[in-house]
Amino acid sequence: MGHTMTTGSTGSGAGTGRIVVDSGGTVLEADDAAAERLGRPAAELAGRSVSDVLGSGADGIAVVAAVGHELRSPLTSIRGYTSLLLNRWEKIGDADKQLMLGQINHDAERVTRLINELLDISRLETGRLTLTPRWVSLPELAQSVVTSIRATSPDLEAEVAVGADVPEVPADSDKIEQVLTNLVENAVKYGSPKGLRIEAELVAGSPGAVAVTVRDAGEGIAPEDLPRVFDRWFQREHGRPNGTGLGLWISRGLVEAHGGQLTVASPPGEGAAFTFTLPLASP
Repeated sequence: MGHTMTTGSTGSGAGTGRIVVDSGGTVLEADDAAAERLGRPAAELAGRSVSDVLGSGADGIAVVAAVGHELRSPLTSIRGYTSLLLNRWEKIGDADKQLMLGQINHDAERVTRLINELLDISRLETGRLTLTPRWVSLPELAQSVVTSIRATSPDLEAEVAVGADVPEVPADSDKIEQVLTNLVENAVKYGSPKGLRIEAELVAGSPGAVAVTVRDAGEGIAPEDLPRVFDRWFQREHGRPNGTGLGLWISRGLVEAHGGQLTVASPPGEGAAFTFTLPLASP
């Protein structure tokens, strides 16, 4: 008997993909939408292990298991709130309804992001990631990310500082938003929600690139951890660690797919600063 795995939506506007997996972890069938997202013909997906399809490499099953574990919390929340609203709608005040619906929306977005992580891993490892560049306003994108994260982290205090000479950049807006969201969320989780700063400026000596930095005012990253922060599975013990340990690894891959680089600096006692570059020429 097969189990159905449904992929999340992406920025391309394509329909939701559907993959059916048997109890042994073998793909029985995949629809055209799932095949398009994974960059392989549907006929090639059937008969392959789900680890090969969604997370190739020796630890592919661990990738699926880690993301699957993280899916439980938001799905449990969604089921709980929807059940409560369906069964007690008339007895719940409007303010409480709005709070519950807001949490449901947030958790649904979290599910979509986690599933997209699975798809990104497969695409990055197989070199099948497809970018859809368009002109992106970095100030607008950064402010949108801050507003979104502040909805669940109301104590977030973040300043967006973009140089007047920074032009719009040709990039896949959804992917860069994903990178920036991950960096800001990490800054809140491991650093401090206070004194966070997002900066963008032309790269010194290279007018053909823009550098975006997310700088926090936390305790910084231990020197022994700095070389490992972009490793798959790595999670720092300091702060409030949770998640899959894949976010920075994926973010680096997405930036490199644009022709840029993602780096980190953390002088002792000065917090952490993650910087990614984006070329002004379309990737």
